Amino acid sequence: MNIDHSEWMWLDEHHEVSLDELMELSGLSLEELHHLVESGALIPNNPDEDAWNFNSHCVVSIRTLSRLKHDFALEPNAFALTLVFLERIRTLEFQLRGLGHVKIEDDVE
Repeated sequence: MNIDHSEWMWLDEHHEVSLDELMELSGLSLEELHHLVESGALIPNNPDEDAWNFNSHCVVSIRTLSRLKHDFALEPNAFALTLVFLERIRTLEFQLRGLGHVKIEDDVE
């Protein structure tokens, strides 16, 4: 049985993924990820260094962005805005779960 790397990785703010790992996990190209960083939609933990690292919690949104790119043929110019919206949705869902009064349906993969 082949276990996908992203299935066993602990995704939280205490773990990091490198740019290469993010490329592998998402299926996005280096150019696409650079565009997201340049636009401010994806922020490296160490923006002044040559080898960027990212909080692992971004993996879920980046993978969703990659699926949307393939499913709907998203143009690169739409990547940043889509990623910002995905992150905002995840933040709002997290806040709603914290209230304990609202059940949020999980994403269907």
